[in-house]
Amino acid sequence: MLLDTWNGEHMTNYEILLRINDKSREHITKLYNSGKLDLINECISYTEDLNIWISRCGNFSKYLLVKEAQDECIKSIIMCSHGFYKEAIITLRQFLEHMLFAILLSTNDYKYRLWKIGQCDMSWTQIVDGQNGVFGKEYIRVYAKDINDERSIELLTIAKNVYRECSEFVHGNYEKLNLLTENMHYDEKILNLYSEYFSNIKYLVSMALLIRFREILNDKENLSFLESIIMDNLGMLPETQLLYGAEKETVYE
Repeated sequence: MLLDTWNGEHMTNYEILLRINDKSREHITKLYNSGKLDLINECISYTEDLNIWISRCGNFSKYLLVKEAQDECIKSIIMCSHGFYKEAIITLRQFLEHMLFAILLSTNDYKYRLWKIGQCDMSWTQIVDGQNGVFGKEYIRVYAKDINDERSIELLTIAKNVYRECSEFVHGNYEKLNLLTENMHYDEKILNLYSEYFSNIKYLVSMALLIRFREILNDKENLSFLESIIMDNLGMLPETQLLYGAEKETVYE
């Protein structure tokens, strides 16, 4: 069997894999003891909310790309909890890209079919286009006219910033790579950074779903069924408060 080293020790590949498993357990224990496990719990809770929300969005829930994005989200959280911070952030970026791309494809059956036969590739530039992307002004006017232009500008700004931040881990930015510790050491600084990225991405995906599938909330059953999920994730927004406020009986056309 091939030999390798871990902190100067000669070990078999099998022994190294077991040591990695031990380091993962150690990392999770430190998460728990520090009280930071709550950050991970919040992320996991969002994946559950997301699954329920998507289940109410018709055929969209059956998209292969959507299922992949949901899988990437939970994998990212698991990797973060084990101390694989760089990999967790890279996978979190993939979750954002794939979910928003799926939402954009859901508006164009022709492009969706082209994507299925390998003739249409994901384009971040198209996703965040200022007019026709998932947070673009014209797009929002078509799908959710009760959300204003100022919200569009805010969402586009957050999307571009968090995508750039996560991409710097992909492309080897010195400042970002210098944050990372070796051998899966517990690091609250990078953990908090991950939590910040996740919070922004959670907001973006939630808003993208609210905008694209705003019409499903015309159905009182859907409106009621999704109330706790939407309020938990977007309840601070005036648009959401209005939606579930005194005027929630008003039909949105």
